[in-house]
Amino acid sequence: MRRKLLLSSVSMMVLMIGTTTLPRVVHAQEAGGETATGDDAPVMTLSTSSSETTDGEAGDGKKAAEMVVISERDKAGLLEQQPSDLLFGIDKPLLETARSATFVSDDTLDAYGVTTVNDLAAVSPGTFTASFYGVEGALNVRGLLAETYFHGFKRIENRGTYQTPLGSTSRVDILRGPPTANFGPGKVGGSMNLEPKTAKISEEAGYLTDVTGEVSGTFGSYDKKNGSFQAGIPMSFGNTDGGLYVYGEIEDSGSFYNGITPEHQLLQTTGDFDMNNGWSFKVGGMFYHSDGYVQTPGWNRLTQDLIDNGTYTTGRNTSVTDANGNGYLDYGELPAGGLTSYPQCFGFCDADPTARTLDTGVGTTKLDPKNVYISDRDFSETYTVTLFGDLVHEYSDGSKLRFQLFFDSLGNERFVSYGFPADYEAYTGEGRLSYTGSFAPDLAFVPFTLDYNVGVSNRYYSATKKESFNYGGIALDRRDISVGATPNDTLGSPFDAGSGYGWDSNVESSWNDAGIYAMLDSDLGGAIDITLTGRYDWYAAETIDRGTLCYCTPGHQYNDDGKFTYSAMAMVPLPYGFRPYVTYAKTAAIEFGQAGDVAPGNLANGSWLSDGDLTEAGIKLEAFDGILTGSFAAYRQHRTIYDTVSGSVDKTEGKGIELEMRYLATDNLSFTFAGNAQQTKILGSYNAFYYFRPSDFAGTPYADVATNYGGSLAAYSFSDMAGVTGNSYYSGEIEDRRIPEIVASLFATYTTDKYSWGQLGATAGVRYVSETAGLSANPIHYPDYYLVQASAYADFYDWKVQLNVNNLFDEEYFTPLQDLYGDVAALPGKGREWRVTATYRF
Repeated sequence: MRRKLLLSSVSMMVLMIGTTTLPRVVHAQEAGGETATGDDAPVMTLSTSSSETTDGEAGDGKKAAEMVVISERDKAGLLEQQPSDLLFGIDKPLLETARSATFVSDDTLDAYGVTTVNDLAAVSPGTFTASFYGVEGALNVRGLLAETYFHGFKRIENRGTYQTPLGSTSRVDILRGPPTANFGPGKVGGSMNLEPKTAKISEEAGYLTDVTGEVSGTFGSYDKKNGSFQAGIPMSFGNTDGGLYVYGEIEDSGSFYNGITPEHQLLQTTGDFDMNNGWSFKVGGMFYHSDGYVQTPGWNRLTQDLIDNGTYTTGRNTSVTDANGNGYLDYGELPAGGLTSYPQCFGFCDADPTARTLDTGVGTTKLDPKNVYISDRDFSETYTVTLFGDLVHEYSDGSKLRFQLFFDSLGNERFVSYGFPADYEAYTGEGRLSYTGSFAPDLAFVPFTLDYNVGVSNRYYSATKKESFNYGGIALDRRDISVGATPNDTLGSPFDAGSGYGWDSNVESSWNDAGIYAMLDSDLGGAIDITLTGRYDWYAAETIDRGTLCYCTPGHQYNDDGKFTYSAMAMVPLPYGFRPYVTYAKTAAIEFGQAGDVAPGNLANGSWLSDGDLTEAGIKLEAFDGILTGSFAAYRQHRTIYDTVSGSVDKTEGKGIELEMRYLATDNLSFTFAGNAQQTKILGSYNAFYYFRPSDFAGTPYADVATNYGGSLAAYSFSDMAGVTGNSYYSGEIEDRRIPEIVASLFATYTTDKYSWGQLGATAGVRYVSETAGLSANPIHYPDYYLVQASAYADFYDWKVQLNVNNLFDEEYFTPLQDLYGDVAALPGKGREWRVTATYRF
């Protein structure tokens, strides 16, 4: 099977590379859309030197003409239009930076139908994201959870709390590896930065000169309804030029999954102004509210027959009843000891066997992928407020002094009817002062330039996290999904007055990070580019858990420590547009929970700060004057994963290769390929709290389905299963098979020439995902699959109408959960979905 998967991926790569090896003669288009002819038409040629800069007016004219040609061809917004020092801290193009990253413009998001973070796997390698209860909040990068940034600042944690909006962004930056030093400390693996829309076109083009905007309406399958409005407004006063950009969005939709009806409202504004005396400033804010993005584990009672054939085991337990008839089980109505058994206790901490036995309707049935674990009592409501401000002074020598402020807040209340309530309140504020510049010392023996970025920052974080899961009532398999939610498989919560439930965990946590950093980028005569970064952070954290059943370190806890992190990168420009590079980085980061909180036990035992490292080598390509671009990277990384239930911090090792290609084949046709092969291992023993299926206990009394599906089976530590089952697999390193080894996508975009009335266009592609599985010794296996998606649009006069179809051939597939339920639940993939968007521009 693995050989088949590898061959499938390799064949797709060969197909893509094969179509990109033919250089073409391309002519620039004039503003009117007709092809330029004659000797003045620039011709795309294969670059034979590492330098693309030509002295003199002729060279400048050729380069400018080439940029016009590339811009005319890049109708899907695939290429980086302008270098930015935001992501890398140094003002240099992505293809000249010794890091693995992908920039995705709003044009590409639109053409490829990307509306959620999970869709980004179509345009960026290494970004497949396992299910976090069906809510597409955070991105996975290189097999592990990535951090989310907004305008270069880290946001509040969002692990399935709400669906991260992408419609208000002008660009999504996906960085594989650690964050850059100017962003602050963070884990190796990856990060995603969202850049808001603005009235500034570019550094060269300046600001909008006329009011411009659009109104869009979307409707589609499963009662899809979305409306958006955006407008750019030029604003000049005195010597100041600039503009205001406003974006608003409303969603009120149904879902492929029965019982889930997401809705949200978003309002974002940015103001960007140049005072024309060296000073400029930018301010912005985003308000977001969502309701209905409820969490669902998907399908429970997993068997291989269920995945392969849809055959579901039915049956209910009726011994535990809703005695007072309020529609759910009060805390006092739960059996003594709850519903969770811990086989590592060898019978001494088992739930009542009567309570966990299926006694009614035991049998089998076929399950529809639309029917998932849900009830009318499930809810999740979120509020976020995000603010930022930049004040910049540019000196006559081109150096810049920046003072930046950032604020982000989160409020979320949620409940999942198997018995998990949560209430999160968190906010963070950060200030950053930096100075960037460059100089070129007069060295007779070799040309030399040095760019630098030095700065200081301070970040404060406060979080209150309330959760309940220690009381032993959570039992995913108890509900018969074919029947639906009933009072005796629906639990109450602290949100229900008089239900008897309290907050098992009530963490009040705050931490501060004061840092100083320096980044140096040196170009030695065009022969080699070396980048060195270093950062020192002083952390101080305090926390207390006031929960009623927290099993935690009691009392107020405080700890502080300092960490130095660094990276070293080198890139060598070679003929024909090849740029090989190497990168090494050491990182440090705080271990925090779903609300950004630090656990008392981790502060007490010193495991609240963790280290990581990355070794990466790759090559970037920019051929035919930018018509063909791409990158290849091979990496090995070490980082930790934190279990919010047990507080364990486990080490992982990830290895992989990534390939990304973008090819502007003609004036009308472009191709992209994004693919990766990876493996992530949990090193040593895995000490996280974990749930298991009855079949994981073959040969023991816990293996019988009928006498265990009414409750749940769990281990305080995954490695405890070695003692229960006698299988040494559980006590050694394990591969995280919930993330596929191979993910690849191939897309093509065709756009007609512009006519007097407008133009037409279409995008189609296929995404391949290899087999996945759970973590246990004999896990459920989820087959590999191909997803085909397509879109087409008609752009005429002031209107644009676009049709998007996801999962065109209605492929059946499954995504495993990525945390402690990874072996007992999986989310069926969404079937065919379509949507039509009509946009009026003004």
